[in-house]
Amino acid sequence: MRPLNKKELVLTILFPLIVITIFFAPKLFTLSQGENIVLKVEPVDPRDMFRGDYVALSYEISRLDLDQIPSDSNYSTGDTIYATLSKKEKYWSIDSVSHTKPLSKSGEVRMKGTVTSAYDNMVIVEWGIESYFVPEGKGKIIESQINSGNVSAIVAVDSKGSSVLKELRINDGPLGF
Repeated sequence: MRPLNKKELVLTILFPLIVITIFFAPKLFTLSQGENIVLKVEPVDPRDMFRGDYVALSYEISRLDLDQIPSDSNYSTGDTIYATLSKKEKYWSIDSVSHTKPLSKSGEVRMKGTVTSAYDNMVIVEWGIESYFVPEGKGKIIESQINSGNVSAIVAVDSKGSSVLKELRINDGPLGF
């Protein structure tokens, strides 16, 4: 086996870095450039021995009653959905939903999700922020706090509607671990 020349060595080093950058760049962009919003977290009962200790999350904005929220038309499982959110007191909530990304207005964010279930005018949406990995043994603590209604999530939302879960908070304070 012959030694690598300079060009081959540089490519060998750069290739994995480029692949990693391409994989993480969209999430890093959202974290650094996205607007932070606070969402109310609701209880879910997860168990997955292969994923490690994590908490499955649901949000008030995950279940939509289209009789109560202005929308452009009906939704089916697998549809892309855009929600317009604005801050109402402590938490952000949905003002309207549509199949296409609406224009931005001051004081609002646009969040992109996928419809996972649709029945009559009830729609269940995944926003890509439904899992939060925690140190081993801490999942039950967070789940009990979620069941008590004391947990909120800080979520970064970028101009394209992509969202990244930045932080979980208990009673408006950091988790502490």
